[in-house]
Amino acid sequence: MGMFDTIVVAGLKLKAPKEVTNFLKANNAEFPKEYQTKDLDCSLSNYKINAEGVVYYEERKFTGKKIPCISPFSCWQDKRSWLERTYWKFKFKDLKQSSLKNQVTEEVKNIWNKCKITNTLTMLSYDEIGGRNLTLDYEVKIVEGKVKSTKLLRWEIESQAAASKRHKTDAEFKAKIDTSIIQRRAFQSKWYYPILKETVNPFIFFSKIIIQKICNKIINWTYRWYGV
Repeated sequence: MGMFDTIVVAGLKLKAPKEVTNFLKANNAEFPKEYQTKDLDCSLSNYKINAEGVVYYEERKFTGKKIPCISPFSCWQDKRSWLERTYWKFKFKDLKQSSLKNQVTEEVKNIWNKCKITNTLTMLSYDEIGGRNLTLDYEVKIVEGKVKSTKLLRWEIESQAAASKRHKTDAEFKAKIDTSIIQRRAFQSKWYYPILKETVNPFIFFSKIIIQKICNKIINWTYRWYGV
């Protein structure tokens, strides 16, 4: 779907046919509250519509408070071969290695502000309920940050046959992935794996670099003749 924004419908009543309400009731499920739209900023932003139809926009603001800086790579382990690690260490030898230990960053707090937008947008929900997919597509008219009208454009409940086929395909795919992981771990447990890792991997790695440089040289050399 690409970039989109999320709209959370918190209390606003959306109309739906009896088939949808009966389907939700039969599965003891709530009416979908989270929707996606491509008619706003498409910046993965979050919006909220309350029971009165007022639109809010989630904004991140600095609080001025300092908190510990936690790196998302703190648990990462470099499992590349020794030659590859040495190559990258030499290539970026001038890059300062700053440790995030004991460093701090400024705390960010999410707040909801009223959003004075005027737009007619479509928002879509796609939820799995009781093993079957439910699709709801609405048109929402917003004037000065308040919902004026909503209209159901499309709805669809996945058939049981289609759902069963999808679940079977998903299970087969998961089984293949699990088998592949098991085979990979079994291969890594072999006594000769460290030898292959320190020989074959560097060969492929440096061969790729050499081939890329040769291709770049050819491109640069032939570029001067372009258009002749």
